[in-house]
Amino acid sequence: MTGRPERRQRAVMATDTEWEMITGRAQAAGMELSRFIIHRTLMPDALPREVIRRGIRETLIMARLEESRLQESGAGNAWERAAAAVDDWLESEGALAHLTDPGAANRWKAKGDGGAGE
Repeated sequence: MTGRPERRQRAVMATDTEWEMITGRAQAAGMELSRFIIHRTLMPDALPREVIRRGIRETLIMARLEESRLQESGAGNAWERAAAAVDDWLESEGALAHLTDPGAANRWKAKGDGGAGE
């Protein structure tokens, strides 16, 4: 015995449509179905408001600084190209909650540089 709790099979009731959505999201996240269900069920409902505010604030500060740096360096429309690539990706991801799953970063990386270096 390794000290880990024993895992047992459980049953879940779902419509065919619900089950298709769940399995699709698990596959997109690159997770085994049972791990996906447990992960999504046990993850916190939301981050504390101050954590979200600080994250948004710092992201916006960095974005403003980078946009200014690119403009001052004469990098053309690199900011606009990068922003368009991110907007396209966010649109393809659908609901913002979908971005919290473990596969979101992998999907972004799979797109290459997201158009930022084009």
